[in-house]
Amino acid sequence: MISQTQNLFQTITTQIRGYMPKRSNRKNGRKNRKVEVEAWRAAPTRTIAKAVDLVRRTWEWIWALAVGWVWRTCGWMCLKVRVRSWDLVRVQAQAEAVALALARAQAEARAVRKARLSKARIAWALELGEVHKALSAWVQALEQAQVQTWLRVGALEACTVEVELGLWPKRRQDYWWLIQIITPITRLPSELLQQIFLIVIDNANDPPLVLMRVCKYWYSIITGMWVSLNLGKTTSKKAIKRKLERNQSLLHVLVDTNIDRGHLTPSKVAYQGIFAAMRATSRWRTLVVETFPAQADVSEDLVNRGLQHCPDPVMSHLRTFKLKSPYEMSPLLERLLRILGTSASGELRTVEIRSAEAVSFLVPTYSSIFRSVTVLSLDAPGLHNPVDLLPHLHQLEALTASHLPLPDYQYGADLPFVHTLRHLTLRSVSIQWMHGRTFHVLESCNIILPPHRYFALGFRATLPNCKHLSFEGHYLDIPSGVFAPKLTRLSAMCSSTCRWRGSRELAEFSNPTTRWSRLAPQILHISIEATNHAWTEALAYMSNLKELVIYNAQPSSLEAASLQSLVLLAVHKYHWRTPTPRGKFNTPTCPSLKRFGLRYRRWLRPGERFDLIPVFMSIIRSRRKSTFSMESFRIWTTSDEDDPVELIEGSSISLKGLKRLKSYAAIGGVDDSSISRLGSVVATHLSRIVESRLKAITGRNL
Repeated sequence: MISQTQNLFQTITTQIRGYMPKRSNRKNGRKNRKVEVEAWRAAPTRTIAKAVDLVRRTWEWIWALAVGWVWRTCGWMCLKVRVRSWDLVRVQAQAEAVALALARAQAEARAVRKARLSKARIAWALELGEVHKALSAWVQALEQAQVQTWLRVGALEACTVEVELGLWPKRRQDYWWLIQIITPITRLPSELLQQIFLIVIDNANDPPLVLMRVCKYWYSIITGMWVSLNLGKTTSKKAIKRKLERNQSLLHVLVDTNIDRGHLTPSKVAYQGIFAAMRATSRWRTLVVETFPAQADVSEDLVNRGLQHCPDPVMSHLRTFKLKSPYEMSPLLERLLRILGTSASGELRTVEIRSAEAVSFLVPTYSSIFRSVTVLSLDAPGLHNPVDLLPHLHQLEALTASHLPLPDYQYGADLPFVHTLRHLTLRSVSIQWMHGRTFHVLESCNIILPPHRYFALGFRATLPNCKHLSFEGHYLDIPSGVFAPKLTRLSAMCSSTCRWRGSRELAEFSNPTTRWSRLAPQILHISIEATNHAWTEALAYMSNLKELVIYNAQPSSLEAASLQSLVLLAVHKYHWRTPTPRGKFNTPTCPSLKRFGLRYRRWLRPGERFDLIPVFMSIIRSRRKSTFSMESFRIWTTSDEDDPVELIEGSSISLKGLKRLKSYAAIGGVDDSSISRLGSVVATHLSRIVESRLKAITGRNL
């Protein structure tokens, strides 16, 4: 194209130069000037016409090329659109075929369900027929029994005549069935019923309101042997005297001076009801002090005047004594405790004191009153001097002590209650006296925050029949030193926040080779800060666990690597990617585990993430189709949450619980697409776990 254009321009320039006039022809110029001028003017016009014609032909040739290219391109595009339309039609046909197959499957499922329902209805009809037959037979038997009863009643009426004639001893054996119909307890004398009711009331430690509602006869017996006195600041002296004179029975005394707080009472009348009731202390069966007047309210002169006509009060029948609030010593309380210490007999069984001053007043001087006590509860905050009380407990079965300072007892010291103690609860109390002893009948033991100075002694204790053990403290050395072969429930709470120390203690607590005795509970609640490796090794030794609840300070305390050992892996013996036959699985960590839970003291804060949901789903799904399936998987987002998140419903994952957990974790809603994505994440997570396990076993990459 370029060469043709250049040739055209050269031709035009040559022709133009040919038409130019020459100097040699100037002589004839004038004659031929007019002709030359016309020729000269006509030459460019012809040349331009040729150039225009050439440009026009060139443009037509370019246009033909462009139109051809556009036509070919449009043809290919139309062909592609047609092919795609054919593919769409084919996909629609396949979708219709799938929908038709699904409709057929649903119809078959409905038919099978209807068939099963029809069979079940037939079975129910047969069972209902059998039940109807049984009921009809029972009704006939009742009618026959009613007829026999009428006959026996007639015979009993005839028997009255025989009794009048003196013939009863000869036919007594024929009517022995009628004597047995009468309730045996109604044939007991009232004196024996009173003793039985006293035993029931003493064991309940409450007023016998339930027994009084049984019948009128029991009500009359109990009101004749039991009177309840509620004493306050303004209780009338005349009303107390009238009640004491009307009933000469045992008394349940409740002292609560806050009942009538705010009443304007003259000082001469105040507390007169309490003084009147103290004249009958020999009839007191129960004494419960809710609130008591302070020293400023009751002076010593007022106490002396109120008790001046009271002859040597005694508490010979007192069985329960309770001081439920921390009181300061006053003349009235001191007089009451002195009467208790000097006159309480062997009937005293229950003692509860929540006042440090009352404990310090009774124990050194009146320790003998605790010999017959079976239930003892002491709370003495702020008491600094040691209380030497344990050697005086001979029949104790339940001990609850809080902030009670005890002296150091030697290994051979005689503590009689060790052989009778069944329930023990200690809070901030020394456990040095337990070292090296065997508690034969102890069933439950709770130790909370014992003093630190006794950990270096190498604590050892034997609890052969203990089933429940609970410990809370800074170290786990104490549970490691307990021998309890029948232990079923263990709660170990370590308050230390140091991970390396917690890992060491967790290893010593779980590893049987580093402990004096191995604890194998079925239920374990544990709280300790440790590393992932320490948790993995600890769970490997807990083969008997059926319930495991781990308490964590925050969601980041326990990572996914710590829980991967709970995933059940179905690995073929030749290659790990080969499908395993149904029901054949490797034995996982904690094979007996049925209930698992994580309890957090606090939940997520801004900027924190919760990445354990795929691990949870891996654990549940991997154990679902095996003999190691789980029954419950709970998450507590706070320590005081009453309704935890349950991730297992029946034998599969609970979508409701999963949605709730994901809403707490603030990672979006749960729909079908998110569930499928989460399932793919779980599959990827399982494959990674398998690869890491096999790499650890074989020592090479797959």
